[in-house]
Amino acid sequence: MLMGISDVLALAKTPEKREEMKARILRLMEMRDEDIDFSDMPPIRDFSRFKPLKPRVDAMREHNLRLKAERERQKAMNESKVPE
Repeated sequence: MLMGISDVLALAKTPEKREEMKARILRLMEMRDEDIDFSDMPPIRDFSRFKPLKPRVDAMREHNLRLKAERERQKAMNESKVPE
């Protein structure tokens, strides 16, 4: 899932930090691919240890759904214990 600019800016804790992040993002968006310096990145030549991401994503999704269900169950239990 890609984050939009507004999602990224929402992570900033202060208005000043939001403005700084917004300026950086806008500078990056204006940059052409040809202007990016990749010289300090080593090339990847051995892909033998790469693994498909989908099984891990599916497992994470299932785990998160279980956690969400447990939280909802706990919330419902706590709400039922509140005296009226």
